[in-house]
Amino acid sequence: MYIPLITKLIKKKHFSKIRSINRGYTQLKNESKLELLRQLRVILSKTKLTNTSPLKSFFRQGNFDIELSIRQYLYLKILEPSFNKSFLHSIGSNQSLSHPLPKEWRDALITHGIEVNNTKSALLWHSHGLLLWGWGVLSELKSIYFLLKQQPNLGKYIYFHNLIDNNISTNPNRHNIVNWYLRWKNRNIEINSICHSVSDISDFKLGKVNIVQTDELPKLMRTKLLKYICFFIYEVIYSFICLFFKPAFGFLLRESMKFKRVDLANDVDLARDYLFNSSSPYYRPIWTYMAEDKGSRILFYDYSTTKINIKSKNGYLTQEPWHLMNWPHYLVWDEFHAHSISSFNQCNPVIENVGHIWFSSSGKKIEIPPESIAVFDTTPFRPVEFMTKGYPEEYEIFKIHNQFLSDILSVLQSMGINMVHKQKRITKDNHKSYIRRIRQLNKELNYINIEPSIDPLQVIQKTKACISISFTSTAMIANQEGKPSVFYDPTDIIQKDDREAHGIPVLNGIDELKVWIESIKNNIDYE
Repeated sequence: MYIPLITKLIKKKHFSKIRSINRGYTQLKNESKLELLRQLRVILSKTKLTNTSPLKSFFRQGNFDIELSIRQYLYLKILEPSFNKSFLHSIGSNQSLSHPLPKEWRDALITHGIEVNNTKSALLWHSHGLLLWGWGVLSELKSIYFLLKQQPNLGKYIYFHNLIDNNISTNPNRHNIVNWYLRWKNRNIEINSICHSVSDISDFKLGKVNIVQTDELPKLMRTKLLKYICFFIYEVIYSFICLFFKPAFGFLLRESMKFKRVDLANDVDLARDYLFNSSSPYYRPIWTYMAEDKGSRILFYDYSTTKINIKSKNGYLTQEPWHLMNWPHYLVWDEFHAHSISSFNQCNPVIENVGHIWFSSSGKKIEIPPESIAVFDTTPFRPVEFMTKGYPEEYEIFKIHNQFLSDILSVLQSMGINMVHKQKRITKDNHKSYIRRIRQLNKELNYINIEPSIDPLQVIQKTKACISISFTSTAMIANQEGKPSVFYDPTDIIQKDDREAHGIPVLNGIDELKVWIESIKNNIDYE
């Protein structure tokens, strides 16, 4: 009889927090301070943590900047997006900020005029360290269980981090990341296996290469496995004692075990290439430093080039904390992308221009009428989700997306050209008004809706030209395919010289859109 009451209280508290977040966001917006959320995250990401040398004991053989790695890891675990929620809630509820933060970061916020509940934040910081310590213990027990089982013979292999099912296919012609790698001129040509962690895909063979689901880290056998288990027992006890004085020990337990596993492994049991994507750009796993020392290539690639940071008439707003990134080898799409990477990276990485990087594809075939133009937007979030993303400007919102689609449809209808629209993706966080708008568009005769899982390259290759919202990577794909490609901004906010445009034209307003589509229509008629 008490469960309904508890459920009701939890829901009431949840909705109360949402209302506070909404009030906090509205206050920042009314005061023209939306940029503050990102500014604070950048300030914290640049605030160095003191006395990190004791943490180096976790990584005895490592030659890397432990303080930077901890900052990267903490940014990943406690700043995005949870910090935004806590900060907006504090403003909307007129309370001091409570969030799990180390003392140095709490002091930095106070220095910049942010009211912080030091006692509660310190308690949350220690509690968070303890929770992550517990998660690390359970995760490591799972890893040890995996190591005790019979492990596949991978031969020479590469490993893809953080893939999903439509990144992998038995069809070698799909436009996914595995097939892209096998066509890349600088791939490792001696491999026997390509490995991943997607659990619901059975192992198979792609040409002469085995596609295998396995753990990310190398196998350990006999004496080395016994050393690893003994080290685990020692680290669990040691870190548990230390985390009461320095919670970062709790954060790093799992990372120290991964590092030790790579340290103990034979060099030949490591992947020739480890490939990481832009779903988690800021934290370079600590174990990769040891893997690199043992001869593995550590590669970072973007599956899109969108940075969600536009240039307004007042110039550029605060950038994301790209300064945290220190990958040794980047795979980029074009010279603009390469320049962007080199401008913030201070560790002299290898930057390799590889063109459009395929990522995911459902493999479904589509038929598109010949007189068609491809249209790509992003899917706007529900209001609360958008607020907590911490964007410094209101551009990725339903109102602008709706105007983007409506203007294009209107102009294409008047010229008798089909609008082939591919949405980014459909999730529970999508704006409901946007979903309703798509249903309305489906009733229009010249509107063709393409399923989100279809890869954009297939759509671009079957249409005459491409219109993208600023700044989606589809514009770059179309440009590299030799198709006329533009960004369309219905608001006249985007500047034509914005570096994120990668040299692709920006159309501002419906009049410029009409002129450009008229030129495309003339070419279609001529053909």
